[in-house]
Amino acid sequence: MKVAILYNVPGDGSCRSETEMAAELEVLETVEVAKRSLEAAGHEAVPLRCSLEALFSLKNFDLVFNLAEGFGDDLRAEANVAGFIELLGIPFTGSPSTALEVARDKGLSKLVLEREGIPTPRFSIFRNGEEPFSLDFPVIIKPALEDASIGITFDSIAKDEVELRAKVSQVIETYCQAALAEEYIGGREVNAALFIGPGGFEVLPISEIVFDLPDGTPKILGFEAKWIEESPLYQNTIPLCPAPLEPELRERIEDLAKRACSALGVEGYARVDFRIREEDGEPFVIEVNPNPCINPTGSGFARAAAAAGMEYPELILRIARIALDRFGRGRLWTDARSNGGMAALEGEVVFSAGGLDFRRVRAEDAPLLFRWFEDQELTKYMEPSMSLTIDQLVASILCSKDEDFVIFEGDLPIGFASLYERTPCTGEISYLIGDPDHRGVGLGNAIVEAIVEHGFSRLGLNSIYASATVENISSIRALEAAGFRRIGTRRASSLLGDRCLDDLLFDVTREEYLSGGAGSGA
Repeated sequence: MKVAILYNVPGDGSCRSETEMAAELEVLETVEVAKRSLEAAGHEAVPLRCSLEALFSLKNFDLVFNLAEGFGDDLRAEANVAGFIELLGIPFTGSPSTALEVARDKGLSKLVLEREGIPTPRFSIFRNGEEPFSLDFPVIIKPALEDASIGITFDSIAKDEVELRAKVSQVIETYCQAALAEEYIGGREVNAALFIGPGGFEVLPISEIVFDLPDGTPKILGFEAKWIEESPLYQNTIPLCPAPLEPELRERIEDLAKRACSALGVEGYARVDFRIREEDGEPFVIEVNPNPCINPTGSGFARAAAAAGMEYPELILRIARIALDRFGRGRLWTDARSNGGMAALEGEVVFSAGGLDFRRVRAEDAPLLFRWFEDQELTKYMEPSMSLTIDQLVASILCSKDEDFVIFEGDLPIGFASLYERTPCTGEISYLIGDPDHRGVGLGNAIVEAIVEHGFSRLGLNSIYASATVENISSIRALEAAGFRRIGTRRASSLLGDRCLDDLLFDVTREEYLSGGAGSGA
């Protein structure tokens, strides 16, 4: 089974501060460990940084492991990315776009919870800081559209209207969005992690956040306490799983977590955050987090799974399997296992000739190929690559319908060859020798003859054509040695430096090749 691990990391245009980027970069560790987990289970896993090219390439996959929390620098586009995958009709992990959009908006999601009779703190939404309100103090102020505790600090509590107005205005100005103020629930903070599949809900052991903070310091899980490891707030905010809860309270929290996820349409996996009111022990839903952080070294979800006896690779595979089952594609999981897993994946040697092995290009080859394609001396006679980044090249590889090969001598990759622009009748060939120690030693002849043999004998083509800039003597000789005939010239059509050079056009037919022309024994 072929799995795309889709993720997003904002760039320099993001509104995130340098400190807040810590919450975005954690996904890189998750991607790497998820990749290893899926591959160990026999699946091909390809990390893809979210881009238009990457999104369109997803149609070549059986499953998308969706870790994208935005698109480029737009960190509010999480739902849009999921919606695009939905339009492609590809199974993907986590929640649908509708649930992601509703849960992202703290005010809207709390309205839904209220409508369903699920206890959540009273709140108000402020868009300009001047709206009337009727909340009981103290209140906590948060950005209305952020996650990962972005915009929440130990100073987010307001004890009176003056503080509330000031903090609301600060959030609106800093994050360019509405602010949510909700009544602060003093007491214990716990969270429930859930798997949500076609078979129903499974609530993992409940976690508690234990605050060992100085008197007078608000006991809230703000950004610094969640992400900045050297901070005293982080060091004295200690997760405990499973949380010591009376059976009746635990069952109440589990029930509310299920109801909250159901009300918002959350699927796959989620984390629901609670406050247990100190006065009467009543739990309140603070927030529902679809597609929560599953980082292997610090996330609450991974901690809860471990408390349930689940190794991290099992967590990744469970999320993937739930997604396949939700889309009615569970057979893909079984098929991948029964077909030998990674042994049956693309990337095997397709043919050998002249001591060289030709292996199909795969996504993992992108860094090597990109380095070769960026070498201006090496590619001076070739058309420039359309891939401006390695990520774009990965997407191009995944979308390619061409016969693209990495050429090996033993275990050493030495070059690239392609038979492209292919129709049922014909195709064009191109190649390069990337390894400097293998240039200028006559390998071009063997490569061209091997590709021609592949085109005629395996693909059943009737003709193959090629072009070479008039100054590219080595390629001209390699083509002529393989039986190609010069059939014309594209005058002044190839730019080299500040000169426009002629391109010589060549072709060879199958009949000519098989009749004993040069290269017929390749």
